[in-house]
Amino acid sequence: MKKRMTRRSKKGVKFKPNHEYVDQAVATYLAEGGTITKLQFDEKAFQDFMQTPEAPNVVDDFLNGNY
Repeated sequence: MKKRMTRRSKKGVKFKPNHEYVDQAVATYLAEGGTITKLQFDEKAFQDFMQTPEAPNVVDDFLNGNY
């Protein structure tokens, strides 16, 4: 009698970086010549975007991974 083979799904390890990991990654990125640009919030641009008829749908699609 043959043994019944079952398929096991491999569970991946969830990636949960802590502050120390992120700080080290940023330091490495900058040391290798990377740059970080701080973005400034633009209230007018946000208001203009929210007034477009498709704005909520675009945001929903992005958050649901459809973008």
